[in-house]
Amino acid sequence: MSQTTQYASVLAKIGAEKSKLLSEAKLKVLTESSSLTELAVQLRDTSYQEQIAKVPLPLTTRKLERAFYENLIDSYIKIIKNSSKKARKYLDLYILRFEVEQIKILMKATSAKLSPEQKQSKIFFSVEDYQKKHAMVEEAVKASTINQVIHAFKGTEYWSPLNMGLKNYEENASTACFDVFVDKFFYEKLYDSYSCLPRKEKPYAFFYASMENDGFTLLTILRGKALNHEPNWLRLVIPQNYFNLNKSTVEALISAVDFESALKIVLESYYCKFFLKAQNPEETIANAGKAFKKAVFQHAEASAISETFNIGSPLAFMTRKEAEVFNLTALSLAFPRK
Repeated sequence: MSQTTQYASVLAKIGAEKSKLLSEAKLKVLTESSSLTELAVQLRDTSYQEQIAKVPLPLTTRKLERAFYENLIDSYIKIIKNSSKKARKYLDLYILRFEVEQIKILMKATSAKLSPEQKQSKIFFSVEDYQKKHAMVEEAVKASTINQVIHAFKGTEYWSPLNMGLKNYEENASTACFDVFVDKFFYEKLYDSYSCLPRKEKPYAFFYASMENDGFTLLTILRGKALNHEPNWLRLVIPQNYFNLNKSTVEALISAVDFESALKIVLESYYCKFFLKAQNPEETIANAGKAFKKAVFQHAEASAISETFNIGSPLAFMTRKEAEVFNLTALSLAFPRK
């Protein structure tokens, strides 16, 4: 089957979904909303209406934010299901990212003794329906202990990272250890999925994969240095494969004596332009994270037309849709959070 034929279906779906993206004029009107209710009313003639219509009153920022992300997930699934089988494994990462975040939330919520109802309100079950883990996640939601949550994922790829996190949780009672090991799992999955792409597809996915994977590695190490984590701990929690980084540079970063020494190494690396020294390490790291996201969005905008019959087309659209939802969420946060 030719590349053109493989992408005919998804390009039609992208065209339909792209027509639903908010125009600059519409976004301007939304920014002038005086209340959360007015913001919701202004979205009645958009693709978000279906999800917003289901939001129970009274309207809150949290409920509206959830509606935005339900719309995003729905859009992702439409694009992925219409993509070629060869591209789907990589595109599935966009849904997997939601699942990873939900597992991290479940660990925190269970440790905090939240009720099953409270936990369930934080789960997007459309993700679990797509991943065929609905029953498994429901069991995890009902679990009253961390061990029970982990047991719910027995037999899945999460079993190993969650058990690694459990060893640390039992020592310090912090759920942060689950975050780092599940994140490591995700980025190793990202690299494997990229590696499985056909040779002709890899160049179109490279920028997205490299920015996400290498960005995570650099930010994790710098954050670890700012928190005075031991080198052996950092070696344990970062991915083992990179794109525009080499192992010697990563090891030098891990072995650096402090944050300033590590930052100096980063400023001599391929990604130096994303890092500007700020007033403190936290601000430096946060600004770099935003710079990575901005670069990915700009790449998606620039390649939206030039990349057509390849994986670059769905990746560009999915990135632009994600940016739109991020902007809508930011707008909703301008009003008092309830």
